[in-house]
Amino acid sequence: MAKNVLETVGNSGNKKFRIKRVKDTEREADIEILGDDPDSDFEVQKLSVDGLPAKLGDDDILWFNNFSIKKRSSNSFINQSYKVKIVGLAAVRAANKRIVILDGNAVDGIPYVFTGAITDDTIELTDGDPAVGGSPP
Repeated sequence: MAKNVLETVGNSGNKKFRIKRVKDTEREADIEILGDDPDSDFEVQKLSVDGLPAKLGDDDILWFNNFSIKKRSSNSFINQSYKVKIVGLAAVRAANKRIVILDGNAVDGIPYVFTGAITDDTIELTDGDPAVGGSPP
């Protein structure tokens, strides 16, 4: 997975972040980190979608956003629940398209289909190094 950091987002101590789009094909993502973690000093970075896999099986992938969430104290990706809101996610699924996740820390860098719930264009993830997209575009 490409690790080209484009921007560090938000202030330390926050649990809510907005990750802006860089390319016209991307979408903004709103992040809300869940839980009562006493070490809630997070760093969120906007990562490039360049170099991400272009296909899921035979279908093309349109990457909506790519980001990372780390705890500043350990400089490691979080492994805790957080919400990601990307406007249009529910419409992607309603159109019988797939929500695609590329988890930079697991699944050997292979995109997979997100099968969890989508509520108000929001999904819940736990790994702090994802890319989120749709397939087919």
